[in-house]
Amino acid sequence: MTSTQTSISKWHLKADYVETCNCDFGCPCNFNGFPTYGFCRALTLYHIQIGNYGDVKLDNLDVVTAFSWPKAIHEGNGTVQLFITRNSNEQQRNSVITIFSGQAKGNGPFVIFASTCKYFLEPQFVDIKAKIDGKKSNFSIPDIMDVQVESFVNPVTGEEQDTKIQLPKGFIWKLAEAAKTRLMRISTPHLNFDDSGKNAFYSVVEFSGP
Repeated sequence: MTSTQTSISKWHLKADYVETCNCDFGCPCNFNGFPTYGFCRALTLYHIQIGNYGDVKLDNLDVVTAFSWPKAIHEGNGTVQLFITRNSNEQQRNSVITIFSGQAKGNGPFVIFASTCKYFLEPQFVDIKAKIDGKKSNFSIPDIMDVQVESFVNPVTGEEQDTKIQLPKGFIWKLAEAAKTRLMRISTPHLNFDDSGKNAFYSVVEFSGP
């Protein structure tokens, strides 16, 4: 994951954030740092409501990250690939890559996750179809990825559950709506998995730097 940016600019992002992973509901990584099945795979969407990198506006851009770690995230050796909406110009693409690769420093997950990855696959500029609807959000990339999120439902009454997790010191989100995936799959030469029916979160996140 490379960028042509030559200097670090001040930046800011506010985004709708949809997180899906292969862990059981709630994701134990948030509590003891270790994934349910000993490894971690995640597909996440950032729908940038407002954002900028220096003078470059990033409003209304969609960015998807695909991660795979052989063990717990903090144990490293991860693989990451970035998917950026085709509806973006070269300056916006370079800015997104600089931020999401951790090169722009600042707060949030970007620097932390970059430090846990060994393999940085080439970013892809693709058609991202995203529907933001809280715990019923979905996103997809034709012929590559399909993610559909749904709420938990009371098995007796059929009522939609109001489930939230609060992490006051969370570095990605502080408060998120907990959900599950109806679909969560990706098929590429380097990242190929289907973890449907597992953990999901929806939140609004805000990061900045440096």
